[in-house]
Amino acid sequence: MKYFNHTYGYVILLSLIFATGILSATSASHAVTQIVVYQEPTPDNKAVGLADVAADAFKSRLNRMNFMVLDTATVSRQIGISTISASRHEVLARLPSIRSNYGDVLIIFLQSRLHLPASRNAYLQSNATVVSSVTESQIVSSSVDGEGFLLPRDCDLDCSQILGTRASRQIAETLAIRIGKLLNSPSGSMADAGNPINKVEFDLVNFNHDKQARFIDLLINEFPGFLKIVNMQQAGPHTRFGYFSEAPNEKLQKWISISLRDIGINPESGADIMVKPGAIQIVLTKINKSRGSIGNPLKYN
Repeated sequence: MKYFNHTYGYVILLSLIFATGILSATSASHAVTQIVVYQEPTPDNKAVGLADVAADAFKSRLNRMNFMVLDTATVSRQIGISTISASRHEVLARLPSIRSNYGDVLIIFLQSRLHLPASRNAYLQSNATVVSSVTESQIVSSSVDGEGFLLPRDCDLDCSQILGTRASRQIAETLAIRIGKLLNSPSGSMADAGNPINKVEFDLVNFNHDKQARFIDLLINEFPGFLKIVNMQQAGPHTRFGYFSEAPNEKLQKWISISLRDIGINPESGADIMVKPGAIQIVLTKINKSRGSIGNPLKYN
């Protein structure tokens, strides 16, 4: 009986350890992407109420897609912005503060606009631009035109806002789904243009700050097919990040050699470039330092 109790307790302990391991692995595999959404005002200011409806629906949909949507008012107070309707310029100027307080955050600038043509067939247009707090650069952007809704002839602006509520929710959810899919696109899925998405883990080794910043700027702003950079980490001489692109590795390898030359590095003598499916490592080698024996240069020159 005592043996049974010990055995039973051992089985329970193993089960708990196993379950904990599964929960930990699950949590790690679902690392939550933090997002904060800022509404951008429209020039004509016609869709204030509908823009609020659209923003709520947009954030709600992203929440249901397992993104962590931070409270905009709380983030604004934390980084020293007095209003949630801050301009894009104000928010971008405080990216270092967002990084220091929240780490890796995606800032989404959302704008919804109500169009009221003479035909009375009104429609909404929403666009979203995503900026990374880590790279301080635009990752993706997208725009959606909603289905039109006919306004009665005696329908004023308040009336159009009421009738447009359903349409604003629909368009915001559609846009959120599109943005969410772009941000979550695994390797092998398709981009909006129908091209397969290539996810590559970059490892930059021995890059100084200036060369690293210039090289990453080229990856983002010059390489065709760029989608996003995620999970940038620094450890000693290594800088690692995930890179999403519509370009295959063959083209990336060619462009990397060109980019290294652009930042003053000879890719043949100043770097080791290792490319394999899903991973690219670039190691800058010491200049004028041989990696082999000195030998006898007088005899063998």
